[in-house]
Amino acid sequence: MRVLVNHVVVALLIGWAAWSCKGKEGPQGPAGPQGPAGPQGPAGQDLTRPQNGYIEGRARGKDNSGNAFDISFRYTYYFSLGTYRFIGPDSLQIEFERGDSAGIGSLSLSFNWGRRSNSVTDVTIEGTAADISQSPVPTYGVNVLPAIPPPLSFPGTSQSVSNLSLSGDTLRGSFRYVRPSYNNPLIGTNTHPDTVSGTFLVKLVQVRSYNRSSGQ
Repeated sequence: MRVLVNHVVVALLIGWAAWSCKGKEGPQGPAGPQGPAGPQGPAGQDLTRPQNGYIEGRARGKDNSGNAFDISFRYTYYFSLGTYRFIGPDSLQIEFERGDSAGIGSLSLSFNWGRRSNSVTDVTIEGTAADISQSPVPTYGVNVLPAIPPPLSFPGTSQSVSNLSLSGDTLRGSFRYVRPSYNNPLIGTNTHPDTVSGTFLVKLVQVRSYNRSSGQ
């Protein structure tokens, strides 16, 4: 009996010695080598300013000091498609706009086109001509200025659209804007005439309005 007890005591002492001699855990080893990079993902699509067609041209003239400027531009970005609506059996009211990728330059055109007579009326051309390939970016403001009768005579700006061709939903044409020379107390001074001209190709969608009379 005493021999059995001695064997039990010896076994317990050996177990305790083994536990008390166990060392602390070592530091975590370094991470393994990084795996190869995955393939490059496809290019993202610009959904807020897609491209479809263009307006391109040049703004030319001289500032009031006689310094010449020549600003070329090509606008392909838009926030909404151009539109046309019928305002007669063969007459269309057309509106569209394009801008550059930097949001600096843009040009909008609106006009009425009688297709059978090939007549264009009520032309409005407005915006900013800008060449974003240059630094600093040169700009020229395109604004419609109405004519003023005497005694404060002012001929006003002139704007025109020509060479129109509609194929399906795609419209082609040319435009021209001229700011004359003037010295007018209401308008200011423009010593030399300026010209903005160019061409366009744009996609249009038809707009149809349904009006109700009052009480219906």
